[in-house]
Amino acid sequence: MTTLRLRILLGFFLLANVSLAAKPNILFIAIDDLRPEIGSYGSDLAVTPHLDAFADRGLQFSRAYCQEAICSPSRASLMTGARPDTIGVIENYTYFRDANPDIVTLPQHLITKGYETVHAGKIYHGKFNDLELSWSRQPARNKLALKGPTATGGYALPENRAIRKKNREHAEANYPPEARGGLGNGPAYESADVPDNAYIDGFNTDLAIATLHDLVETDPDKPFFLGLGFSRPHLSWVAPKRYWDLYDRENVPLATQTEAPENGAAMGLHASFELRTRHGIPKDGPIGPELATTLKHSYLACVSYVDAQIGRMIAALDEAGLRENTIIIIWSDHGWHL
Repeated sequence: MTTLRLRILLGFFLLANVSLAAKPNILFIAIDDLRPEIGSYGSDLAVTPHLDAFADRGLQFSRAYCQEAICSPSRASLMTGARPDTIGVIENYTYFRDANPDIVTLPQHLITKGYETVHAGKIYHGKFNDLELSWSRQPARNKLALKGPTATGGYALPENRAIRKKNREHAEANYPPEARGGLGNGPAYESADVPDNAYIDGFNTDLAIATLHDLVETDPDKPFFLGLGFSRPHLSWVAPKRYWDLYDRENVPLATQTEAPENGAAMGLHASFELRTRHGIPKDGPIGPELATTLKHSYLACVSYVDAQIGRMIAALDEAGLRENTIIIIWSDHGWHL
């Protein structure tokens, strides 16, 4: 799997006493927009006890590079083992199957080797989830009381839902479809006193755990590839208040490099269009220190929120007695400018 190693920005492999007599299970965890802002990579700020403990037991890559720092190319490249330019995916609007109908993905290959493959959350980008070929079954939604996160539209607070609704209606009335997704957004961040599963990542962790139990109950001898994809810390930076409370904003430092390096690439220091479309963010010009601190605080809260969900997922493996025969991979599609 040389190509896999080259495509990983953040990854750990845990191979603990895997029985040679049985095919190992695989838990594949994909995180959106996670820069190596975690304790095991040297961050003095990020509160990531579960990722740190996992890195301590596994193998952490320190020289692994993203093929292309955009969601769809990075994910399609990883899952197919082919370069973005080879499969013709260099932006977020091309489905890799359109140009490569016969290419074999990692979970698709595992199906031919006797694996059950299933996912909860974001593994591929957006609607390009390859449901027909990569996944052999659906997650166990029937095992959950909730049918989805209660933070509809991504926000738990009514005022933020109203802002998003107003902006989306304005975008739909004034712009073509390709622009609406970017211009119909709510705030860049939210802190709400809600349970973890009010937001999408907590709900998808519940779904992945329920699916794990269902896999064991349905056919305990069949190996599985279980994908769990997290949407945070991608924008919008929404997380339960308890994760914001892990940080003192007075101790959240801002970047000291505010000017582009001499002779550096212009795009190396830029104001993110994706961030600028959010409500309350200046559309151009500098972002002041107060807002910048809040934005960085919100990103860190999301990192800790995802870390807690990873802890829950791994604990579920332990409780099911599957940890020793499960390969766990934790990976991020690319990082983020902070």
